[in-house]
Amino acid sequence: MRVAQVIDRVHLSGGAERLQRTFAEAIDPREIELTVITLREGLPESETELRDLGVRIASFPAERFSDLRRASALVRFVRAERFDLLHAHLVRSTILAGIAGPLSGTPVVATLHNTKRRSGVGPALRIAERYVLRRIAKRVIAVGWETARVQGDALGDRPIDVIPNAVTEPRVLSARERAETRRELGVPDGAPLLISVGRLVPQKALSDLLRAFAQLPDHPVAPQLRIAGRGRLEAPLAREIESLGLGGRARLLGLRSDVPRLLAASDLYVSSSHWEGLPLAILEAMAAGLPVVATEVGDAPRAIGLDSGVLVSPRDPAALARAIADLLADPVRLRELGTAGRARVRATFGAQAWVERHKALYAEVVEQRHSGTRWEVNRCVS
Repeated sequence: MRVAQVIDRVHLSGGAERLQRTFAEAIDPREIELTVITLREGLPESETELRDLGVRIASFPAERFSDLRRASALVRFVRAERFDLLHAHLVRSTILAGIAGPLSGTPVVATLHNTKRRSGVGPALRIAERYVLRRIAKRVIAVGWETARVQGDALGDRPIDVIPNAVTEPRVLSARERAETRRELGVPDGAPLLISVGRLVPQKALSDLLRAFAQLPDHPVAPQLRIAGRGRLEAPLAREIESLGLGGRARLLGLRSDVPRLLAASDLYVSSSHWEGLPLAILEAMAAGLPVVATEVGDAPRAIGLDSGVLVSPRDPAALARAIADLLADPVRLRELGTAGRARVRATFGAQAWVERHKALYAEVVEQRHSGTRWEVNRCVS
């Protein structure tokens, strides 16, 4: 089966983009020939990772989203390649796939990744995306149950398939590798290391995390905080670190290609988001054996369960601080939560089962295409 996944850009900081790598790692290239179509030039190291996994990358950059030359070139490319289907991720990619698919006779599948839209998406793009999701896409996938519930309100009776996010289990670091990584991060001996990974954008509420971290006791050893990711709030967050007097203990790491190594070297993962879908970073942390303290948003409660971490209300740095402090004061519980989280991800959010569900959905869409069956949009699925 020849599949083209359409995404805005290939890079490491967004959950939708990291899922491209997970998909490429888990598929059998004899069953699925994968092309990734991007709308912007990606990061070279990210594209190299995908190419090393046997993925072809086709880039269609343009200065303006509404560039008709890009849309025309994309249609010609999709028509010439004769893909079995297009799988679109994120707003702009969904819209362009919704144009290229019908004009090339290629069925379109789209995935919804969040309970809310990213900032910078105006009303016209939202309307266009909704039209594609309701009228053009043969199947609509949600990465979690809460995403399906919230987005379903906007899509009327459009059926939505829930295929929860998945992660691959990372390599376990040796004691020497873990110690070396912590030294590289500037973590003093014996200091607990907290980590958070994601785009530096308002959704992630990293200011709440910094204010919570500032409330933690600094004895017997002051904890450390590292935040990996890039985004438009990088400069304001750096200033806040200084204003809170955290310059020696909290650091922004920027965009990192070694997130699994950072997670494996840490002691506790913290998510302070105001909203989420099914947070991929939380699943990655749990797969690395980290206990989690997270805000009770989106499908975070389903991911973490009752035995893998602690949930607190969003927009409450004091509650976040108390939850973190309680766990750091109880090393036995910290280890128990981490062990349970790894087992939970292995059993429920494994990459191979996730790929198999996508393959089954793809096969149904292709079969409908060949049989001429029209997908009915007046029923719901779960």
